[in-house]
Amino acid sequence: MSARFATRTGADQAHTAPFRLTLIAQAAAGLVFGIAPLLVVTAYASAIGFSATDPLVYRLGGAATAGYVTVPLFALLWRSGWRQLRIPAIATLTFTVTAFLASVWEYTTGARQPIIPFVIVAGALFSVVAAYWLLRDDAPPDDPGHQLDMPARVVLALATLSAGVFGVLPLVAPSLFASLFGQVGTDSWVFRVAGAGCLGYATAGIASLVAGGYRLMRLQNLAAITFNVLGAVSAWYAVATGGGGLLAPVVAVAATFFSVALLWVDRRLAI
Repeated sequence: MSARFATRTGADQAHTAPFRLTLIAQAAAGLVFGIAPLLVVTAYASAIGFSATDPLVYRLGGAATAGYVTVPLFALLWRSGWRQLRIPAIATLTFTVTAFLASVWEYTTGARQPIIPFVIVAGALFSVVAAYWLLRDDAPPDDPGHQLDMPARVVLALATLSAGVFGVLPLVAPSLFASLFGQVGTDSWVFRVAGAGCLGYATAGIASLVAGGYRLMRLQNLAAITFNVLGAVSAWYAVATGGGGLLAPVVAVAATFFSVALLWVDRRLAI
């Protein structure tokens, strides 16, 4: 373990009441938009005005969103400082900005489901809040923890690449993504927002690779483990029930591998 930094005098912004309210709001939003598509796809799709023709995409979007719940829950439980939350904040900002842009695009091209203007407003609000805390960046130095060794870097780089591909493609070209992976592709907004959620893990992965140590990225890694475990369960369920097209076995294998590999990284470096 690296030697602990001597902290400077001053408050950590993560321990202030406004920041803790931010964490609570993120957890609440993530629970609603993460758990519902995982457990009740048809009811969720009907409630937001879509068809649920590609249930696996809904579940994977829910899995990605549920991963964002992991960070505020652990941060509140462990009273984590800002230095441990900065990388997850980058992921959140990426998610909210791209979800906002995707929703604006869908709305301007004719989509009129009420959930779309709601996400435009919510995405803008959460983006401003996340950007504010990132720009404020007020906290004492912290122990970065163990340096990432080469095996951990390889795992993280592969996970980042995977998140980037499965983030960008459905976000910018949902029809192409649907065609490649055997989906119907009717609910393009759902594809785009699922991609936005996945893209947040990619930008956070890049930030993690250049972080000073594992402690600074551990909360984000726990979020990624949550995402991959839930994604693997959803994909294997689709394989077992004969649905999900090519997307199901591809995600099942990849998410299972990353669930185990990222957990292995955590067990080795979180000491």
